[in-house]
Amino acid sequence: MKKIYLIIFTLLFNLCSTSNDDGVASLSNDTTTTSVIAEEDYPIVLTQCLNEEMGYNIATPFDIEDLKTTISQLSNSKDEQLQLREDVDYCISKYNLWSETSSLNPEELAKIYDENLELAKCLREKGLNVPDPNQQEPKVDLSGLKESKDDVMPLLQECGWQK
Repeated sequence: MKKIYLIIFTLLFNLCSTSNDDGVASLSNDTTTTSVIAEEDYPIVLTQCLNEEMGYNIATPFDIEDLKTTISQLSNSKDEQLQLREDVDYCISKYNLWSETSSLNPEELAKIYDENLELAKCLREKGLNVPDPNQQEPKVDLSGLKESKDDVMPLLQECGWQK
């Protein structure tokens, strides 16, 4: 009988004693949330980063071409251009923007180019003065439009553009 008490005491002692946490899973306050940003939102995310984290005052762009035009007008000197480029590169890498574009295969790029050629043609048929995209810049350039975003969006949707 004493042996049973001794075994129970030893088991309880081992269970109640402090351990060194080997093999113990725990929750931590150090959590990282990763969000997926849709490609059409990249210009908005980049603009927000430049405004909020780098101190710029850039209007929310219509699309990437609009953002490129706006950014190109921000710098007056070589030093400003260099700083702006560094700030843009920082935001692009921080939010992992446009990282997969270089990994697209040639067939996928050709498909995007062909679809955007059709989109540009359709938009011209609807009265918008839109140039054809090219191989280096396969997206439709809407930055030169005088029409508002509210006027252009229905036409884009009529032409089959999906957000």
